[in-house]
Amino acid sequence: MTLDFILRAALQSMITGHHAPYCYRAHVPGQGYVNDGSLQSLRADYLRQLERDVQSEIANMGFSPDYAEPGYGPQYATPIRGILFANWNRFPRDFDRVLEKAGYAVEWSDEWSTCEDCNKAFRTEPDGFSWSPSGGYVEGIGMLCNSCRDESAE
Repeated sequence: MTLDFILRAALQSMITGHHAPYCYRAHVPGQGYVNDGSLQSLRADYLRQLERDVQSEIANMGFSPDYAEPGYGPQYATPIRGILFANWNRFPRDFDRVLEKAGYAVEWSDEWSTCEDCNKAFRTEPDGFSWSPSGGYVEGIGMLCNSCRDESAE
């Protein structure tokens, strides 16, 4: 089963009503993001917006082959097929488990970045009190993990 097939199946399961997105509201002009799809009169618009937003999330999904972040990776559980980054609220509840069974690790796109040099993933937002960055922005180069950052400084 390919990743594209799994992602499209998740979208289709939500459009047909078999599953609901974990946390999603569609926009209603003049009222904001209040449409949860429960009102029959707003259901068609909700489904159109959901489909468009999930397709956009799929198209913009990030990928990395491995972690550069300490506490992740080879000494723990390197993902067989890589790491996927997205806003997982738009997908069905527990969809991360489906992807993990298929060999992927799942991370939030607003908390992680990938190195411009080695393409490994590192966290950009803290996950605990003692966290320190494992990469960052380097002027003229972009986002680099600490290993590649040290190599570029030599």
